[in-house]
Amino acid sequence: TLRQLQARLIESASRHLGDRPETFDALDRIQELRRIDQAIEVLLHSIAQAHLQQLEITAGRLNEYTRTLCLLLAGFGLFVILTLLQFRRVHREEIWVPLEGLRRMVMQVRSGNLRVATEVPDNIEFGTLVQGFLDMAGNLREMRDGLEQKVRERTAALETAQRELVQAAKLSSLGQLISGVAHEINNPLTSILGFSELILARPELDLRLRNQLQAIREEALRLKTLVANLSAYARRGPQRTVRLDLREVLDRLVELRRYQLGASNIELHYDRPPEPVWIDGDRDRLVQVFFNLVLNSEQAILASRSEGDIWLACGQEDGRAWATVGDNGGGMSPAVQACIFDPFFTTKPVGKGTGLGLSISHGIVQQHHGAITVESTEGHGTTMRVSLPAARPASEAPSEPPAKAAAGKPGVTPGRHALIIDDEPSIALLLEQFLSGRGWRCTVLNDAVHLEACLAGQQFDLVICDLKMPGRNGLDVLRLLQAERPELAQRFLLMTGNLADAEQQVSAEELAGVPVLRKPFTLARLELALQGLLPEQE
Repeated sequence: TLRQLQARLIESASRHLGDRPETFDALDRIQELRRIDQAIEVLLHSIAQAHLQQLEITAGRLNEYTRTLCLLLAGFGLFVILTLLQFRRVHREEIWVPLEGLRRMVMQVRSGNLRVATEVPDNIEFGTLVQGFLDMAGNLREMRDGLEQKVRERTAALETAQRELVQAAKLSSLGQLISGVAHEINNPLTSILGFSELILARPELDLRLRNQLQAIREEALRLKTLVANLSAYARRGPQRTVRLDLREVLDRLVELRRYQLGASNIELHYDRPPEPVWIDGDRDRLVQVFFNLVLNSEQAILASRSEGDIWLACGQEDGRAWATVGDNGGGMSPAVQACIFDPFFTTKPVGKGTGLGLSISHGIVQQHHGAITVESTEGHGTTMRVSLPAARPASEAPSEPPAKAAAGKPGVTPGRHALIIDDEPSIALLLEQFLSGRGWRCTVLNDAVHLEACLAGQQFDLVICDLKMPGRNGLDVLRLLQAERPELAQRFLLMTGNLADAEQQVSAEELAGVPVLRKPFTLARLELALQGLLPEQE
């Protein structure tokens, strides 16, 4: 561009100026400008060369930087890829695998399986979480097992309670039946016993008749015992509750039964504890319970083998006293075990048992607020266990209440007047003949309707009255005497074939001071009652 400009300037100057000297000066200047231009061109070329060299150097460095950056980027990319791969592996092994195991355990627990197990991760977070879940599952399992055990125990207790309720209902129904029947049996039985004894007291009685009457009396006494056993169902509790050592009950039993068992090739083993086992109960009735249990064991052994063993033991545990009677007899089937406490149930042949032994024993134990259970395997023997409430050791009082001294003389005196009230003519006649034979004058009433008129017209030293009578009963008579003739109420003897009737009508305090003569009674028992009622003699 510069050269084109110079050429145009020279051409323009030559055309306009021609051969003037100014033209030549201009041309010289132009030439000088051309040299300057060339110098500038050379300078520019050198500068361009320098810039090109610098650009080449810069381009080389840039290439080096670019290669280095590419290498760095490639290395960083490889690092990122490796890091991602490692993160994926760690993420799977350290997060997803524990989480999947935890999810499986949760699903197992949800389905009801608390016995879960897995490997605990090494990291703190998930290791703590998985270990905590395993501990929670273990605690839940223990709680469930404990709850299931409590449910089983509670179910067994409810089943036992249900069986006891059923048994109690049976005994209650039987007791109500016996309560009514006993009264009807006791009245004629009293007459049979009394009149047989009156006739037997005659010295002139023929020996053959005496033997026959003696047989009648013995059979009547046997029937009296049977009725007394049946009446045990109607009793609400033990008759004589004292603090006693359960070992003494078993000592008495061993004393009664060891010889007879030895004669039957049965060895009696008694594991007697060194310390007393204190209970509150009726000694005689508890002896009857264990007597029945040992008798059943003896019969079970003899029915299956010619010799055997019976084991007795007692002790105290968790506030309860216990005693066991075990044998190696034939045992019982589950069907028999379910019925052994039912009244009149027996596996013995006809005439060999009444089926009342275990029923009476069960009733006596229940009246002592205890329980009786059976463990038996057919062919391997039976163990009966009696559990009773334990009592604190008694150190301040004797175990038996002191007995009253019996009077040594008869309690009747000739010349006295007795009032007999009973709706059973035979019993009234028996009492009249018994007292008349001892010099008493007797007035007999078969009901208490005209009692006031009788009391107003005569003086009496004794009143013997039956409890259960139509209209005014024996308790009404007693209340009338207490109101109008209190001195005669102190010599009042109440007769009854069922004491439960009286206990239901009056309080225990009101009945406590009233002498009661239970039917059926012997003449000796009647005389003893009169002896305690009229100890003074004229």
